[in-house]
Amino acid sequence: MQSAFPEDVQHETAAAYFWAGVVTGVLHFEDARAWAFSVIEALDAPPIEVIEVATARDRVACIDALQAAAHGGDLLCAGPWLFADLLNQLEAGARPVPETIYAAMRVASTTGLPDDCYYAFDALDDELQMAINNVCFTVDQARHDLIKTLVQYANQ
Repeated sequence: MQSAFPEDVQHETAAAYFWAGVVTGVLHFEDARAWAFSVIEALDAPPIEVIEVATARDRVACIDALQAAAHGGDLLCAGPWLFADLLNQLEAGARPVPETIYAAMRVASTTGLPDDCYYAFDALDDELQMAINNVCFTVDQARHDLIKTLVQYANQ
C-alpha cells in the first residue's frame, strides 16, 4: 500500500488509487478504510465521501464509496503507485509471479494506462507460460523480467 502520498495529492486522487487497488485485488478494502480514517482524523471537516469509505462494512460498499470519493481524481496516478505495491508484494513473497502478472494487467486496464503497458504484462504472462512448459525461458528469468517491468511502470 502506498505508504505516503505526495503532499499535493488531493483526496479524490488518493481515493482513485484505493478504488483501483480494491477493484483489482491489489489492496484490501480495509486499507482504504484505514486511509479514510486517517483523513478524517487530519481534517476538521472531512468530505462526506471519505466518511462513507471509513464506515463501509464490506468490500462492495467500500468500492461504491471509493468511486464516489474519487470523482474528479486522477486515476492515471493510481497505476504507477499500484505497480509499486505489486512489486513490494512480489518481493516480500506475499504474491506469486502468475498472480502478480494478472494483477498488473488488471491495474493497467482499470487505470486507463496506455495499451503498451497492458501488453508488456501480457507478454510476461506468455514468457512465464513458456517457462512453465519448458519451451524456453525459465521461471526465474520471468520473475526477473516481471520485477524489471514493474519498476519501469512504477516510475512513470
